[in-house]
Amino acid sequence: MGNLTRPARERWRAGEGRRALIPLVVGTAPGLTALLAVAIVVAATLPVLFTLMVGRVVAAVAASAANRPGPSVGVAVAVAGALFVATQAVGPVVSALADPIGLRLNVSLRKRVMAASLAPAEVAHLEDPEMLDLVAQSKGIGPGQFQPGAAVIGLANIVVRRLQVLGSAVLVARFSIPLAVLVVFGGYVILVRLRGELIRDVSTMKDSTELLRRADYARDLVLMPAATKELRVFGLAGWAVDRFVGEWHRAMAEVWRRRGQGNGWSAAAMIVGGVCSAAGYVAVARAAARGEVSIAELVVLLQAVAAAGNISINNDDLNLEWGAAAVPSVLKLEREMASLVKAEPRGTEQVPPQAPARSIRFEAVAFRYPGRESDVYEDLNLELVAGQSLAVVGVNGAGKTTLVKLLAGLRRPTAGRVTIDGDDLAELDVRQWQRRVAAIFQDFTRYELSAHDNVAFGGIERADDRAAVMRAAERSGALELVADLPGGWETVLSRRFTDGADLSGGQWQRLALARALFAVEAGATVLVLDEPTANLDVRAEAELFDRFLELTSGVTTVLVSHRFSTVRRADRICVLADGRVAELGSHDELLELGGRYAHMFTLQAARFAEDVEG
Repeated sequence: MGNLTRPARERWRAGEGRRALIPLVVGTAPGLTALLAVAIVVAATLPVLFTLMVGRVVAAVAASAANRPGPSVGVAVAVAGALFVATQAVGPVVSALADPIGLRLNVSLRKRVMAASLAPAEVAHLEDPEMLDLVAQSKGIGPGQFQPGAAVIGLANIVVRRLQVLGSAVLVARFSIPLAVLVVFGGYVILVRLRGELIRDVSTMKDSTELLRRADYARDLVLMPAATKELRVFGLAGWAVDRFVGEWHRAMAEVWRRRGQGNGWSAAAMIVGGVCSAAGYVAVARAAARGEVSIAELVVLLQAVAAAGNISINNDDLNLEWGAAAVPSVLKLEREMASLVKAEPRGTEQVPPQAPARSIRFEAVAFRYPGRESDVYEDLNLELVAGQSLAVVGVNGAGKTTLVKLLAGLRRPTAGRVTIDGDDLAELDVRQWQRRVAAIFQDFTRYELSAHDNVAFGGIERADDRAAVMRAAERSGALELVADLPGGWETVLSRRFTDGADLSGGQWQRLALARALFAVEAGATVLVLDEPTANLDVRAEAELFDRFLELTSGVTTVLVSHRFSTVRRADRICVLADGRVAELGSHDELLELGGRYAHMFTLQAARFAEDVEG
């Protein structure tokens, strides 16, 4: 494709979507697709038969008026009426069959997009702008984000129209083959030009996906409850609208520019099509004037010429081109994700149920994010002793969250290795290992689902164990808040749903802690708190960490914080700095050392004391 011109590449990309659509439709609903094919043939045939029957009606009336023998007027009218009724009825039948096929296709492709996005054990692809563009394209392309299901309906109606054109062209060809060719050619010229513009619009919009994602973000800000409060308080409502319009205009600028360049060619195509159609009518009229066709044949030819030249585009073509454009993105996403999965370490060794029994070790680990010029870690060596608590502290940007990602197998080291009881994590079944790690991140998910689900998701395999769910909630201090909810455990935790309820930040944190504790009941052996308390004051964070350590005594635990003064009760404290472990030891040992930890602890503890006194 590298040597093709841009219009040729655009036509190829458009054809790729249409070519992939048919087998997907057949595979999604083979039975309904067979019925749809029959309905399409019937829907295309009936109008042609009706045209012929109208001619028979005219012939019968003419014969009756002249007292000549001929077909019965009553029979001809009855048959024509039946064909007309059938023609009107079969259109909705085609739609009624195409609609559920389209809906099934949408669901099938969404499922495939979700499965593809979740296929890699790592999360790097979800931080890649190009991959996020591909995911956005898979959801739908264009101003209304047309989905592939719409393409099914559009394709069905287009096939009906094209077959009608073919049948009408055959009727014209019975009178004159050159005339049939001329009329069809005129319609085809208009079709090629307008469809080329449509394909160009689709291609241009697809290339503007990142700009459209930015516009969507500005739009969604206005619709998200959390953001709308700040938009009002800071007077940002006008800014949000202007940003949406600005990004949208930037995305559409190339579309509008290219449309303007093609107006002359479109006008020329319309003229050519109009001339061909007019020539068809003139030829038929001259034949009638010379008596070469009967009045019945004239009626049939006039209808056939009009139908044979009607090959322009309408909403069905929009639905087909825009909807089908998303299909190659889905297939490409699957290929890209399959390549990522193939490139991931394919460890198959089973993770022992109680791992880690001895320790988790970071051995000479280096890591650099794609596109960055510097390493997060250069030579990181760290041991997490099984059954003990380790606090990881450091200034913002020291690599604390990256450490958790490496620990959970969400990222791979650039160099070095992470071992579990001496076994390289790359050689273990990483999915199995991830089920042993329960992490509550700073931006932990607040599921807009029931309170039960928000806790039970810590161990989905034991979600039906209500007693264990309640034990976890009781230990985290969340049981009382659940009891106060209007629907108890079944209350949806969002005001956006009927009878839903909102929680405070502290209440959400207790539910998240319950989720982590339930994960332990379900088999997790490593617990991580990755600054989920960053929005709390120092005292509240220290109290939560202390409570967490009490509840998880004997479990391998990692506490991540940028506050040195809140983690003193951890068995060991690791200070990250300059891509390495700068200091490691207990609280007392590090204070005695008099290094980074001692300095920062003293500084932050003084602030903590001031807050308490105040």
